[in-house]
Amino acid sequence: MSVERVEIEIPPARIPHHLEILLDETAGPLSEWQSDNELHTFVPADYVMVFDALMTLRPLMQSRPPNFVEWGSGFGICTILAAALGWQATGIEIRPPLVEESRAIAKAFGFDARFLEGSFFPSDQGVVKKLDALCAQAEVIYVYPWPDQEVEIFDLFDRKASPGAWLIAYYGIEDLRVFRKQGSFTSPTPSDS
Repeated sequence: MSVERVEIEIPPARIPHHLEILLDETAGPLSEWQSDNELHTFVPADYVMVFDALMTLRPLMQSRPPNFVEWGSGFGICTILAAALGWQATGIEIRPPLVEESRAIAKAFGFDARFLEGSFFPSDQGVVKKLDALCAQAEVIYVYPWPDQEVEIFDLFDRKASPGAWLIAYYGIEDLRVFRKQGSFTSPTPSDS
């Protein structure tokens, strides 16, 4: 496998006021979704920690604007945070109600984030169209993996991401890890994905 963990210091970043409002305004709907949808598994990440990681990696990006893809975007908050930093941000989510919520949140806050309905696992029914192109163009991929998906996630990243791409993986409270695929990132020719 050509994916290595990167020991990188992720200092706290100063969250702009408009993003603090976004996080405050979406905290209630996130809680409601969790309590109203007992059959649907959705666990939010520590969005401040994810923002800190995005800010740390931001100066290391090669493409302008960088491409960001979130595998399993849930409410889309991480994708929206990347869009707020000026990145081309795409979230992939398999559950239609969460895709609708994500789109509504992005629109309400005026962020140009794209949300696609489907799976990011190529072997699944309903895999998102042009997954290969999305992953190849992404300079950063973010995921909050379920424990039983970790090996599959790393295999997928190894196969689909471009050399030099970054993987941010959130594992739970105070546990965010950064990985990188070996090689140098060169932005692939954009396709009509």
